[in-house]
Amino acid sequence: MTPRAARFFATLILAASSAAAQNDDPLAAGRKALRNDGVATAWRLAQQTLSDHPQLPAAHEFAAEVLFRRGEFAQAEAEFQSAAKLDSKHALAWWGLARVSECESMNKTAREYFQRAYDLDPKEPRILRDWAMRQPGQRLTGELEKNPSPLTDSSDPEDYEQRLQLAKAAQGRTLNVLVSPYRKTEIPLAPLMNNGTRMRSYGLDVSVNGTVLRLLLDTGASGIVLPRRAAERAGVTRLAQATLRGFGDSSRPSAGYRGIAQRVRIGDVEYRDALISVADQESIGIADGLIGTNVFAPFLITLDFAGRTLRLDPLPGYQPAASPIQDRVVPPGLEHAARVFRFGHLLLLPTRVNGSRESLFVLDTGADRTLISYDLASEVSRLAPDARMRMSGINGRVVDLYQTGDVTLQFAGFEQKSLGMSSIDTWEQSRRVGTEISGFLALPVLDLFTLTIDYRDGLVNFARKAN
Repeated sequence: MTPRAARFFATLILAASSAAAQNDDPLAAGRKALRNDGVATAWRLAQQTLSDHPQLPAAHEFAAEVLFRRGEFAQAEAEFQSAAKLDSKHALAWWGLARVSECESMNKTAREYFQRAYDLDPKEPRILRDWAMRQPGQRLTGELEKNPSPLTDSSDPEDYEQRLQLAKAAQGRTLNVLVSPYRKTEIPLAPLMNNGTRMRSYGLDVSVNGTVLRLLLDTGASGIVLPRRAAERAGVTRLAQATLRGFGDSSRPSAGYRGIAQRVRIGDVEYRDALISVADQESIGIADGLIGTNVFAPFLITLDFAGRTLRLDPLPGYQPAASPIQDRVVPPGLEHAARVFRFGHLLLLPTRVNGSRESLFVLDTGADRTLISYDLASEVSRLAPDARMRMSGINGRVVDLYQTGDVTLQFAGFEQKSLGMSSIDTWEQSRRVGTEISGFLALPVLDLFTLTIDYRDGLVNFARKAN
């Protein structure tokens, strides 16, 4: 049975159990459904509860949670605000507002809301988890050792346990410290060719403890990811066990560890005590490893694919390790940039397909084909199994691949037509992120533009190349 089929039957069982329970307590049944990613069932029960109890703060708060999971952030924010207005001491309402603010790069506001939620209910596992995970390393370990409930109650307890172990292993050391001057610089982009697909990618030459590696530049990756042999060759010191997740249908994530490199240098940019993710694999893709563009998050990042150049500019009013956390601003020159929603290292861009509802696509320069989720694809096009296409990632081969008919992508004020698009199940990615991911915009589309990325303010400018 495929993972998708297994989830289908699990959803039927969940819907049946929820239907039996909803007459007694539809709100409790809805929360159970959402915990098990029965989003459609949870939304139906949320609407029922709101209709029956329009003045109940918990009803508005839960509806907001479901809307957030559906990727409808403006509507989620309005419902969280309604809950807080009805009861200013409703802690989960402030927790929800913090989550919305954070993905919208309203970072100072998000921190204040997380703190307010924690002050109101420090024992609620989700509030404690999200508040603690934003504390400095030693405070994080102290809080979660005193109360480990966020680890056991999390939808991904292994991930949080590993983050706790990493914080312990770091022993209060600050990681990823920029030691080179904070100034404008340019770094050559090296073309990479995938002999299997003949698709071109771009890489960077990266010195890890003096060992030069060519790493695939990937907006969909976080930090630096190396296969085990490359990490050992570069003298990466092991800190804590980790599992790495990516594309693939294996039920078991790839084993690995988090390590530390004393020095990492990319062009004129140098970091001390750089965190490295190491996969227990012989290779990762077509290069020596991956480097996420979030490595350069302190800078304004321009990916000039036509000029084969990565340009880094200081962010206005910002100094690494000295500037306070602030809410999103619009720097000069980015007045017409597209807003993106940040979930950790991922940049989610509002996108329409064939005039559909607005959905969220990941910017992914490391991918060689643009992908669309089953759910969205089935709404906008015919679907057919694609037995010829092969796709694999860190988590093994993707088994169920489909192909759409002709589609038109609309994003950031542009339209891009495609004769067909590969469709995959994005359920696992959506579950981990906590909101609906409807696709991945890959390099063949992104290569049509010069991209300027502002991680701090959640902005990406798309400048179309001249023909």
